[in-house]
Amino acid sequence: MIARILAALAAVSALTGAAPALAQDAPAPAQQGGSMLDKAVNRVHVDGWNVYGAGQTHEIVTSTVQGGRALRVDVTAAGGNSWDVGAGSVSTRPVRSGDALLLAVWIRTERAPADADTGTAVIRLQGNAAPYPEIISANVRPTGEWKLYFANAVLDRDWAAGALGATVQLAGAVQTIELGPVFILNLGQGYDRSTLPTN
Repeated sequence: MIARILAALAAVSALTGAAPALAQDAPAPAQQGGSMLDKAVNRVHVDGWNVYGAGQTHEIVTSTVQGGRALRVDVTAAGGNSWDVGAGSVSTRPVRSGDALLLAVWIRTERAPADADTGTAVIRLQGNAAPYPEIISANVRPTGEWKLYFANAVLDRDWAAGALGATVQLAGAVQTIELGPVFILNLGQGYDRSTLPTN
Protein backbone atom coordinates (compact mmCIF):
# COMPACT_ATOMS: atom_id res chain seq x y z
CA MET A 1 0.00 0.00 0.00
CA ILE A 2 2.89 2.37 0.71
CA ALA A 3 4.10 2.08 -2.86
CA ARG A 4 0.57 2.76 -4.10
CA ILE A 5 0.21 5.84 -1.91
CA LEU A 6 3.56 7.25 -2.97
CA ALA A 7 2.86 6.47 -6.62
CA ALA A 8 -0.48 8.26 -6.37
CA LEU A 9 1.15 11.29 -4.80
CA ALA A 10 3.75 11.26 -7.58
CA ALA A 11 0.94 11.08 -10.17
CA VAL A 12 0.14 14.71 -9.47
CA SER A 13 3.40 15.54 -11.25
CA ALA A 14 2.04 14.01 -14.44
CA LEU A 15 -0.71 16.62 -14.33
CA THR A 16 1.33 19.62 -13.23
CA GLY A 17 5.06 19.08 -13.82
CA ALA A 18 8.11 16.99 -13.01
CA ALA A 19 8.70 15.44 -9.59
CA PRO A 20 11.82 14.42 -7.69
CA ALA A 21 12.45 10.83 -6.72
CA LEU A 22 10.40 9.65 -3.77
CA ALA A 23 12.27 9.10 -0.52
CA GLN A 24 10.60 5.78 0.34
CA ASP A 25 9.44 2.71 -1.53
CA ALA A 26 8.14 -0.41 0.17
CA PRO A 27 5.54 -2.34 -1.81
CA ALA A 28 2.47 -3.58 -0.01
CA PRO A 29 -0.86 -4.97 -1.20
CA ALA A 30 -3.69 -2.59 -2.06
CA GLN A 31 -6.45 -2.39 0.56
CA GLN A 32 -9.05 -0.34 -1.25
CA GLY A 33 -9.89 0.50 -4.85
CA GLY A 34 -9.93 3.86 -6.61
CA SER A 35 -7.33 6.57 -7.01
CA MET A 36 -5.49 7.70 -3.89
CA LEU A 37 -5.88 11.30 -5.07
CA ASP A 38 -9.66 10.81 -4.93
CA LYS A 39 -9.17 10.36 -1.18
CA ALA A 40 -7.73 13.88 -0.73
CA VAL A 41 -9.99 16.04 1.44
CA ASN A 42 -8.09 19.29 0.78
CA ARG A 43 -6.68 21.35 -2.10
CA VAL A 44 -3.38 19.59 -2.68
CA HIS A 45 -1.67 22.21 -4.85
CA VAL A 46 0.75 24.85 -3.54
CA ASP A 47 -1.78 27.65 -4.05
CA GLY A 48 -3.97 25.95 -1.42
CA TRP A 49 -1.59 26.99 1.39
CA ASN A 50 -2.59 29.92 3.66
CA VAL A 51 0.41 31.53 5.40
CA TYR A 52 0.02 33.20 8.81
CA GLY A 53 2.13 35.03 11.38
CA ALA A 54 3.86 38.39 11.59
CA GLY A 55 7.48 37.20 11.57
CA GLN A 56 7.59 36.02 7.95
CA THR A 57 7.53 36.85 4.27
CA HIS A 58 6.43 34.38 1.62
CA GLU A 59 6.16 33.89 -2.13
CA ILE A 60 5.43 31.20 -4.70
CA VAL A 61 8.63 30.16 -6.52
CA THR A 62 9.53 27.84 -9.40
CA SER A 63 10.83 24.55 -8.03
CA THR A 64 11.73 20.94 -8.81
CA VAL A 65 9.04 19.68 -6.42
CA GLN A 66 5.93 17.96 -7.68
CA GLY A 67 3.88 20.48 -9.65
CA GLY A 68 6.85 22.75 -10.41
CA ARG A 69 6.02 25.42 -7.79
CA ALA A 70 6.71 25.78 -4.09
CA LEU A 71 5.68 28.14 -1.33
CA ARG A 72 8.84 29.71 0.12
CA VAL A 73 8.39 30.98 3.69
CA ASP A 74 11.19 33.11 5.10
CA VAL A 75 10.89 33.16 8.90
CA THR A 76 12.46 36.50 9.85
CA ALA A 77 11.99 36.18 13.62
CA ALA A 78 11.65 33.04 15.72
CA GLY A 79 8.44 32.97 17.72
CA GLY A 80 7.74 32.24 21.34
CA ASN A 81 5.67 29.30 20.04
CA SER A 82 6.27 27.07 17.02
CA TRP A 83 2.82 28.05 15.71
CA ASP A 84 3.52 31.80 15.63
CA VAL A 85 4.44 31.41 11.93
CA GLY A 86 3.15 28.69 9.65
CA ALA A 87 1.06 27.63 6.71
CA GLY A 88 -2.26 25.80 6.66
CA SER A 89 -4.45 23.85 4.28
CA VAL A 90 -8.14 23.54 5.15
CA SER A 91 -10.27 20.45 4.54
CA THR A 92 -12.80 20.73 1.72
CA ARG A 93 -14.83 17.60 2.54
CA PRO A 94 -16.34 16.20 5.73
CA VAL A 95 -14.72 13.25 7.54
CA ARG A 96 -16.20 10.86 10.10
CA SER A 97 -15.25 9.40 13.44
CA GLY A 98 -13.20 6.25 12.78
CA ASP A 99 -11.76 7.48 9.46
CA ALA A 100 -7.99 7.03 9.10
CA LEU A 101 -6.28 10.19 7.80
CA LEU A 102 -2.78 10.37 6.32
CA LEU A 103 -1.05 13.75 6.17
CA ALA A 104 1.75 13.93 3.58
CA VAL A 105 3.66 17.18 2.97
CA TRP A 106 6.54 17.95 0.60
CA ILE A 107 9.10 20.06 2.53
CA ARG A 108 12.68 21.22 2.05
CA THR A 109 14.96 23.71 3.80
CA GLU A 110 16.20 26.54 1.60
CA ARG A 111 18.16 28.25 4.42
CA ALA A 112 18.81 26.42 7.68
CA PRO A 113 18.93 28.18 11.05
CA ALA A 114 22.35 29.48 12.13
CA ASP A 115 24.70 26.67 13.19
CA ALA A 116 22.29 23.97 11.92
CA ASP A 117 22.27 21.60 8.96
CA THR A 118 18.48 21.19 8.83
CA GLY A 119 15.38 23.25 9.29
CA THR A 120 12.81 22.68 12.00
CA ALA A 121 9.06 22.29 11.57
CA VAL A 122 6.00 20.69 13.11
CA ILE A 123 3.48 19.08 10.75
CA ARG A 124 0.04 18.77 12.27
CA LEU A 125 -3.58 17.84 11.68
CA GLN A 126 -5.82 19.97 13.88
CA GLY A 127 -9.16 21.64 14.31
CA ASN A 128 -9.42 25.02 12.57
CA ALA A 129 -11.12 26.90 15.43
CA ALA A 130 -9.78 27.86 18.87
CA PRO A 131 -8.46 26.08 20.82
CA TYR A 132 -7.19 24.32 17.63
CA PRO A 133 -7.34 20.78 19.03
CA GLU A 134 -4.53 18.51 17.89
CA ILE A 135 -5.42 15.37 15.98
CA ILE A 136 -1.79 14.32 15.33
CA SER A 137 1.57 16.07 14.97
CA ALA A 138 5.17 15.23 14.12
CA ASN A 139 8.37 17.20 14.59
CA VAL A 140 10.43 17.10 11.39
CA ARG A 141 13.94 18.25 10.43
CA PRO A 142 13.84 18.94 6.68
CA THR A 143 17.11 18.94 4.74
CA GLY A 144 17.89 20.79 1.53
CA GLU A 145 16.36 17.93 -0.51
CA TRP A 146 12.66 17.60 -1.22
CA LYS A 147 11.07 14.86 0.87
CA LEU A 148 7.58 13.79 1.88
CA TYR A 149 6.91 13.95 5.61
CA PHE A 150 4.03 12.05 7.18
CA ALA A 151 1.65 11.85 10.14
CA ASN A 152 -1.49 9.73 10.49
CA ALA A 153 -4.37 9.29 12.90
CA VAL A 154 -7.81 7.75 13.36
CA LEU A 155 -10.46 10.41 14.03
CA ASP A 156 -12.37 10.24 17.31
CA ARG A 157 -15.17 12.53 16.10
CA ASP A 158 -16.86 13.82 12.94
CA TRP A 159 -15.50 16.97 11.28
CA ALA A 160 -17.43 19.13 8.79
CA ALA A 161 -15.75 20.41 5.63
CA GLY A 162 -13.47 23.29 6.61
CA ALA A 163 -13.43 22.34 10.30
CA LEU A 164 -10.03 20.63 10.26
CA GLY A 165 -6.82 21.12 8.37
CA ALA A 166 -3.10 20.58 8.07
CA THR A 167 -0.57 23.06 9.38
CA VAL A 168 3.19 23.31 9.12
CA GLN A 169 4.46 25.33 12.08
CA LEU A 170 7.71 27.13 11.28
CA ALA A 171 8.45 29.68 14.04
CA GLY A 172 10.95 27.45 15.87
CA ALA A 173 13.90 29.26 14.24
CA VAL A 174 14.93 31.96 11.79
CA GLN A 175 15.01 29.91 8.58
CA THR A 176 13.67 29.64 5.04
CA ILE A 177 11.47 26.63 4.33
CA GLU A 178 9.82 25.61 1.07
CA LEU A 179 6.51 23.76 1.04
CA GLY A 180 5.24 21.75 -1.89
CA PRO A 181 1.89 20.03 -2.29
CA VAL A 182 0.08 18.92 0.87
CA PHE A 183 -2.20 15.88 1.02
CA ILE A 184 -4.81 15.08 3.65
CA LEU A 185 -5.94 11.62 2.55
CA ASN A 186 -9.05 9.98 4.01
CA LEU A 187 -8.33 6.23 3.93
CA GLY A 188 -11.70 5.38 5.44
CA GLN A 189 -12.87 3.12 8.26
CA GLY A 190 -10.88 0.17 9.61
CA TYR A 191 -7.71 1.00 7.68
CA ASP A 192 -4.52 -0.87 8.69
CA ARG A 193 -2.29 2.09 9.58
CA SER A 194 0.73 -0.19 10.08
CA THR A 195 1.11 -0.17 6.27
CA LEU A 196 1.44 3.63 6.08
CA PRO A 197 4.73 5.45 5.48
CA THR A 198 6.54 7.08 8.40
CA ASN A 199 9.30 9.68 8.71
